[in-house]
Formats: sequence, C-alpha cells, structure tokens
Amino acid sequence: MDRHVIQSTSLRFTLSFVVLAIIGSLLLAMPIMHQPGIQVSFSDHFITSVSLVCVSGLGAVSIGDTYNFLGQLLCLILIQVGGLGIITLINVGMYRMHRHVSLKDQYLLQSTFGRDTNQDFSEFLLAIYRYTMIAELIGTGLLMIAFVPRFGWFKGSFHALFVAVASFTNAGFHNFGGSGSLEAFNNNPLVLLTVCALVIFGGIGFTVWFELAHKLRDYWNGKPRSIRLAFHNLSTHTYVVLRMTVWLLISGTLVTWFVETRNPKTMTDWPAYQQLLNAFFKTVCARTAGFTSLNYVDLRPFSKFHSMMQTIIGGAPGGTAGGMKVTTVAIMLALVRSELLGYERVVIHRRTITSSLIKKALVVITFFALMIFAGYSTLLIMHPEINALDLLFEVFNALGTAGISLNLTNQLSTAGHFILIILMIAGRVGPITLLMGLMNRQKQEIHYPKTDIYLG
Repeated sequence: MDRHVIQSTSLRFTLSFVVLAIIGSLLLAMPIMHQPGIQVSFSDHFITSVSLVCVSGLGAVSIGDTYNFLGQLLCLILIQVGGLGIITLINVGMYRMHRHVSLKDQYLLQSTFGRDTNQDFSEFLLAIYRYTMIAELIGTGLLMIAFVPRFGWFKGSFHALFVAVASFTNAGFHNFGGSGSLEAFNNNPLVLLTVCALVIFGGIGFTVWFELAHKLRDYWNGKPRSIRLAFHNLSTHTYVVLRMTVWLLISGTLVTWFVETRNPKTMTDWPAYQQLLNAFFKTVCARTAGFTSLNYVDLRPFSKFHSMMQTIIGGAPGGTAGGMKVTTVAIMLALVRSELLGYERVVIHRRTITSSLIKKALVVITFFALMIFAGYSTLLIMHPEINALDLLFEVFNALGTAGISLNLTNQLSTAGHFILIILMIAGRVGPITLLMGLMNRQKQEIHYPKTDIYLG
C-alpha cells in the first residue's frame, strides 16, 4: 500500500505539470491571445507553455511581441500556478500519504522538502500563499516606481506585476517585447536589486523563511535584544542553505566581475558600481531565475561555463528554485572534506549526516548527470551545425530551469524542442519523484563478501 500510494502521488506530480502545459499551449494557440499579424507554430506555443509551467524561462517566442494583454495575463497565471503548484502538490501528497506511510518514511519525505512536521498542511499552504502575495505585491510596488514613468500607468503597472511574479517564482520571463530581458535597466539599481531580492526570497525555500521570521520575533521580543542569542541555534538545514547561498553569491559576483570587467562587449566601459551591480545580478539570476542585464552572447566562454555551474546547482529545497539544490552540493562537499581529512563520519554544523541522506544526494547528482549526457548527446546529433558550448548551455538551462538562452531555442527543430521540453519537466519534477520513490523502497537484507576495487 505504501509503495502504491507513493507511486500514485509521484505520477500525479508529473502528470499535473504535463496536463497544465498542454492546456496552456492550447489556450495560447488561440488567435484571441495573439498580437495582430502573429503567426507562430503550435510547437512554439507548447514549449513556451511548458517553460511557463516549469518556471524555466526558456521560451521559443517573445511573450510581449507574440501575445496581447489577454495572452500575457494567461502567461502570468501559468507562471504563478506552476511556481506555487509544486509546493501545493508536495504538501497535498504528503497529507494523503500521512495515513499510509510509516513515521520514518514520513520524516524522510518531509526533510526532502524542508519540513520537520506532518501537521497543519492547510495552515502551511496558506502561510506560503500569504507570504508569496505580500512579497510579490511589495516587489510590484517597487518596480512601478521605475516602470510607470517609462511605460505609463497601465502598462507600467502590468509590467511590474509580471516581472515581480516571474522573479519570485524564479521563472525569468518578461513581457516587454524583444529578447533583451532587463538589459535596458542595467544601470537601474532599484529594478535590478528588487528583482534580485525576489529571486533570492523565492529560491531559499519557505521553511527557511518561516524559521528566520521566528528568529526575528525572538529577537524583537527578547530582553535584552541580541542578534547572537536569537540566531545562534539555527537548524542545520537553514544554516546550510544560508551559508551556501551567501558563498555562491559572493564568489559568483567576484568571478563574473573579474572575468567580464576586461570584456569590451559587456562591462569595460561601465563605472565600477555598475559592473559590480550587474555581476551580482547575473550571479543571482543565473542560478535559477533567467533574467539578464547582460547579453549572454557577448560573454566570454568562461563566464558561460561558470553560469552553467551556477544553474545546475540552483537554489534551496522547498521553494520555487530549480537545479540540484544547494543542500545536495553541500552534502557532497562535506563528503569530500571528510574523506580528505580521514574523518569516519560526514559532519555539517556539528551534526552527522546519515549514510542514507548521502546516498540520496548521490542519486540526485547522478540523475542530473545522466539527463545532461542524454539531452546534450541527442542535440549534438540533431544539430551538428550549432556551436557545441552553446548547445550545452541550452541543456543546462533547460534542466536547471533557469531559462537563460543564447538565442538558440528558436533555431532548434521540433525534435530539438521536444528534447528541451523533456529536460524542463525532468528538471522540475524529476528529482522530487525520484526521491519519493527512494523513500519507501524495500531494503534487501542480502549480504555478500566484501571486496576491493582500485580507484585512480
């Protein structure tokens, strides 16, 4: 019964995104949704719909140039439903399995999605929706300050809402028209930093949000008020997420600034503050959001490679981000450190990581590696005329649901689009269904003699 329930819930996760993408593509293909004189193939509508639902930002058409206000409103709804839908499905699935799965498996499943309790699912969901709406409305208000004078009240307000929702859900779509994303605002700190804040808040996970909010209340109500006392006992999950996020953002910003500051096609002619601002923006959005303030075609090869690494790492569990997740990478780094130093156990934040959790992290990394290999190999065979690094960049961004493109998506064949669709869906729901399947697998109590295999 346990296995049947988990498999059924995992299947629902995947099918819900596929069905929503199909419905979205059928609606987007209706002429009433299009700008005057627009002729777009159904495959382009379909890959755009999949990208909207999977909040990957990798579209075959320009939202603003292809769809009118009604079509853009539908795109906005698909982004919001796709971004929060996975959180809803996870919690509904956990609630359904609550009565059928052992306490141990419940704990494992909850820890995968950043929860430490199986109680109050409805309250948890309502809290997520409430925090999301507040964050998106604040982001919309801040973006209106820059957009309304530029586009007028109606267009400016709608652009602000669209970008705010796409930022918090880590979708990376915009509805300005053209393919420049936020390049027109590369010297506007208000726009870039607002988008960065929304992307980070959506990507660190709701459990981290709630824990930090609880710690802030402790600080405010404490007498005397002490930040050190209020935040000294963070959970291991929150500690890992925050530490990895800060480390990735700082290192990514410095690397991007160092490489691109001498690139005459990108940052050379900009003042230092603008260079650092755009380097930070690139680092934040490359991990999972997909917005750009630089033309990625003009980036140096190392910057593209570095961006791919950030994309595949992604954000944190239990949020709107994609990728392997920072917690998975943190566990692998801790494993390497333990082996190099000869430790018997893998330790993070003075806590021992179980062998079961290490194996699951290895499975997730292997899953992403196999998907990259399969998708990249297939696209290389289909499109030998396209630069190999650019194709690999496209694969990483589809699987990592970051959605940054080197303007290749519309150059791919229908079969190529199908490969990207598979990668986007796999990157969005694959790790979840994979981990859920591992939660309740039957253990084989078979013991064989030990042996050695030489490495290196």
